[in-house]
Amino acid sequence: LAVNHYRAFTDQPKGQIGMATKLLIVESPGKVKKLSQILGSDWLVKASMGHVRELAEDGEDSLGFSLDGDSVRCHFVARGTRGKETIQHLLSAVQRVKSVVLATDPDREGETIAWHLEQALKLRNPQRVVYTEITPTAIDAAISHPRSIDRNLVNAGLCRTVLDKLVGYKGS
Repeated sequence: LAVNHYRAFTDQPKGQIGMATKLLIVESPGKVKKLSQILGSDWLVKASMGHVRELAEDGEDSLGFSLDGDSVRCHFVARGTRGKETIQHLLSAVQRVKSVVLATDPDREGETIAWHLEQALKLRNPQRVVYTEITPTAIDAAISHPRSIDRNLVNAGLCRTVLDKLVGYKGS
């Protein structure tokens, strides 16, 4: 697992490391090589390996969130050692480029992962792209039409996270 984890951060075609000005962050390390080939040397492609943060084990009943009137305050931490390492590797990559594009999966969970990456990497208004196939045409179309992170999907994802923990912990 450690070797595969490392490869997700170094699996760039030869000659491309250090020349990139743009960073594309995807969820799956299995997409890195093909996307790197499609995007070319101006792009560095890295994988978040899915979720990098989770609710902490603090607060009332160790749920990682607190209810404050009609709002919920969440406290997130890196998801274990892998999450910490991934965040550090991605922070290093962010420092080497001029722009960052988040290309997590096109669903509620992917949008939430994009938001967590924005927060953990301290990104300011990152671009968000979505695609449903890894072909030059689909990737070019996605890159040509970036958008911001959909806060409604993020809020739905965070609500689901809180409810899962509340029902899972309190219900059992």
